[in-house]
Amino acid sequence: MDGDRYDLDWIKEVKGSQSREEALDSINSALEEEPGNALLWVEAADLNLPPRSRGRPIDPTLIQCANALRCLRKSVECDPTMDEAWALGGLILVDHLGMMEDALQWWSDYSAVNQESMVPHIEQAAILLRYGEYDKASMVAGKIPPDEEGSLSASQKRRVEELRRNLKRASKEKEGDIFKPQDPNHPRWGKIGTYRNQKPVSQTYFLFFIIAPFVFMIGFIASASLSSYGARGQVATFLTILVAFYTLTRASEPLFRWMNRNATDLDRALDIEMASGGTCIPENVRSGRLHKKMLTYRPPAWLERHERIVADGQRIPRKWSTAFELD
Repeated sequence: MDGDRYDLDWIKEVKGSQSREEALDSINSALEEEPGNALLWVEAADLNLPPRSRGRPIDPTLIQCANALRCLRKSVECDPTMDEAWALGGLILVDHLGMMEDALQWWSDYSAVNQESMVPHIEQAAILLRYGEYDKASMVAGKIPPDEEGSLSASQKRRVEELRRNLKRASKEKEGDIFKPQDPNHPRWGKIGTYRNQKPVSQTYFLFFIIAPFVFMIGFIASASLSSYGARGQVATFLTILVAFYTLTRASEPLFRWMNRNATDLDRALDIEMASGGTCIPENVRSGRLHKKMLTYRPPAWLERHERIVADGQRIPRKWSTAFELD
């Protein structure tokens, strides 16, 4: 069989002339003849997932994620330079499966074959930040030289900036204040338990009911003060409102984070449960409205895997920490 038969053109023809199920069958048949074709494995992974939509995306199930991840592992095994496979695999591991320990290793493997890429450091630092492993996250983020950020995409640059802001803010926390959900005696569990039925404050609610009244008041005062200036006064009033909204929104970020501290802590506890494969959330918190609300932000595959972890009932060791080691 000609090794070039199942190329990109053949894949496009199959996907364009057949349904997704038929195309997947055709690609699986081709893989029986060319099991070392990395491109075919990537396409098989894509076809195992729901079709991409311009509207609201369709989230994959646990089985779909598992099948896609199996294909992606085969793809990078056949061709370690297949960047598309690495990117999709990292997305599935973290966002859909919550297997962040596996994701840390996944990106370490990618870094070994593409040492110049900054992507593994960005992804690993983001995961460690979610764990509350601020020292390790800082060390990984330090591997991203500012003079090389020009090679990053716009979205990656934003992520790096956000990482550095969060790390700077975290550096001001005392060691005892860093929430370690695996410790059942951590004082933050008492706060979360007290407010377990209080849902998180949404960004829309915060802006509409807390920021907007102050902006309206400032706008009213500016309008009254500048009304004698006619059109110029109206323009000045409009600019004053814009500046007030921007300034108050930025200045109130610490207040917004404080109001959602319990939700943020519980989110970390959920991440730790998924990463470790054990449970740490007390039953009184798990039955509260806050916990139920936080689960609504997670995709179906994540929820299905989390249900299995909770049903198993194995507790996380009190001193559990990530197995990830810095190079």
